[in-house]
Amino acid sequence: MSRFVETHVIAIHDAVAAAAAAFTTDTNVVDMAGYNRCLCVLLCTNSGAGTATITLKQSSENAGTSEKALAYTEYFVNVTGTTTSVLTRVEAATCTTGGALTGTNTYVWEVKADEMDIDGGFHFLRMDVASLSNNTAAALFYVLYEPRYARGAEDMTEAIA
Repeated sequence: MSRFVETHVIAIHDAVAAAAAAFTTDTNVVDMAGYNRCLCVLLCTNSGAGTATITLKQSSENAGTSEKALAYTEYFVNVTGTTTSVLTRVEAATCTTGGALTGTNTYVWEVKADEMDIDGGFHFLRMDVASLSNNTAAALFYVLYEPRYARGAEDMTEAIA
């Protein structure tokens, strides 16, 4: 049986975990070319009613000049803070953060590479998080999995673009 790190890559960009005022996702891009799936995980600690708006973006190069929205129809959420680890499925094409005013609220999107505009050369992915004004802190990370090529943990395809 494979180890988790032999079939998954966890991509965390330098300035992704930050106070809400300093949080930016403009350059936090992952490359899906070597993977079939990616979990985008956003953690927020709210200090008031949620205001962040989430958009998934795809592009054909890591600079994002060709960027366009990647539609989604569901995501998973735990807005109870720290009282449970259970994620609840939400069927929606948009997301605005909300939830418990204490503790960390979790939002998860699963992206399949074949949902992207592969014919147009789009294989770069990022989550755009706008208006985190009522969140005291936030963190974003990506878990890429189902590699397209078999490799060991030390040889996984680079995911940070």
